[in-house]
Amino acid sequence: MFYGIFFALAVGSVLALYFTKICKSTNPLIERIAKILVIVWMSIYFINLFLPDGLVLRTYNDTSIYQSGENTWFVMLRWCNDVAFLVLPVAVFFKKDLFIKITGYFLSIVCLVNVICYFKYIAFYTSPLGAGIAEIRFLSEGAKAFLRDATFRSFYFGVMMYLELILIAYIFIRHFDVLKNQMVDLFTGKANVKGILLGLGAFLLIFLSIVPIYAPQYIFKGYSRSDVQAFDTFKMAEPFHIIWVVMVIVEGVALTLLFRKKDYETKYIVVLMLALSLVMQYNQMFTCIGEITAHRMPFQLCNMAGLFILVMLLTRSERMYHFTLVINAVGALIAMALCDTSPFGVAYVMNIHYMLEHTNVILAPILCATLGLFPKLKSKHVIDFLVGWVVYFTFILLVGGTFRGLHNLGGPNADYWDANYLFMFDKAETSSIVGFIGPLFDINFTLFNFFTFNLTQALIFLVFPLICTGVFFLMKVLLNIGKKTDVFPEGADELKAKLKI
Repeated sequence: MFYGIFFALAVGSVLALYFTKICKSTNPLIERIAKILVIVWMSIYFINLFLPDGLVLRTYNDTSIYQSGENTWFVMLRWCNDVAFLVLPVAVFFKKDLFIKITGYFLSIVCLVNVICYFKYIAFYTSPLGAGIAEIRFLSEGAKAFLRDATFRSFYFGVMMYLELILIAYIFIRHFDVLKNQMVDLFTGKANVKGILLGLGAFLLIFLSIVPIYAPQYIFKGYSRSDVQAFDTFKMAEPFHIIWVVMVIVEGVALTLLFRKKDYETKYIVVLMLALSLVMQYNQMFTCIGEITAHRMPFQLCNMAGLFILVMLLTRSERMYHFTLVINAVGALIAMALCDTSPFGVAYVMNIHYMLEHTNVILAPILCATLGLFPKLKSKHVIDFLVGWVVYFTFILLVGGTFRGLHNLGGPNADYWDANYLFMFDKAETSSIVGFIGPLFDINFTLFNFFTFNLTQALIFLVFPLICTGVFFLMKVLLNIGKKTDVFPEGADELKAKLKI
């Protein structure tokens, strides 16, 4: 029944697109509808990360699902489909030939194979192993059952894949000449071999950048779980920690050298790819961690960075740029140095999540600077990130203090509210990372017998922005080398027009 309804709607819609001559239309309304449609599809695709999914697991007692290898092909298929989250918006908004070709030659096939694998998807979506928001204890049993209901998940999956297919068809029909000319050149031997190799290289970079955080566990048949130090243990100063740090440096330098002489739009798209990957890979965590408690709510500085970076790029806000470049990047660098991870193998889903999240939080704003997407830094810009820090810290102090107060009240749900945002609410957890700071938690007072304020909070509020200020002036010297413009570079205004819906 699903296949009949889906393909009837799909074929009818594709024929309607073709016979309305959408490929030759210059009506701006059609462009606007396509832009709205791709945003709607991305939103549905994103929300799906919070729904139950038995494939995306963080398992401790049973690793047979990884070791058997039976689902590895399906993981690769879903990885291939995640490429659409990066490619489709660029193809619709910017009409870049590379992204049009990826859509026509790759995503069209992947989308159809996904639809064919409908029963495999539904089996995992309705599995009792799946978590996401369905494991939140405050939801009724009826709501939890609905989130795993086969009819609901079939409808959701159908809508998601239908919109994806329509967008692919729109791009295919609208830019058919680009795809046709490429094929003609291939068959006639006139193809630009260098151009094809560069295109394949760019596709490989896009593909690797959107790797699902759960994929390495399947590809490498699980992860080590021993508390004894092993070669693949991902902890501070261990081999894979050092390899990660080196790789981040190499990636930043390589991307800067590869794209520094490209046009403004291409540079923008490079950083946008990293930002969209960050949003996907961070939020994939919520599918696999079990119950989403206060501890895992996305309020940590690096957790919110994905949102801040996207806002920065979409609005081209200089103030947000200064905040992400200094506050977010410095916070992520500290997290990289401390390597606060699980004592399991490097392929473990939460360790992959940790690496991918902090890598993009560091690289995205720094590449904005090294690629020249924003005007050069000035001393007066200190106020931008300091004001941003005060606003963010106040928000976290209130939210974290409230959660901690609920935790301290006790009761059957006290554990749900255990949170340690900015590492300034939980003495035991923070001391396990930075031992000397533990005694500062003992210097405290409680307001209204609920909010507890301690010296650690005051220390973080004052010391972190001081560190950031010093880093800012270092960045100002290093990142302004060769920059002479106090305004947005050439091409920024044309890009702004393309981002409009």
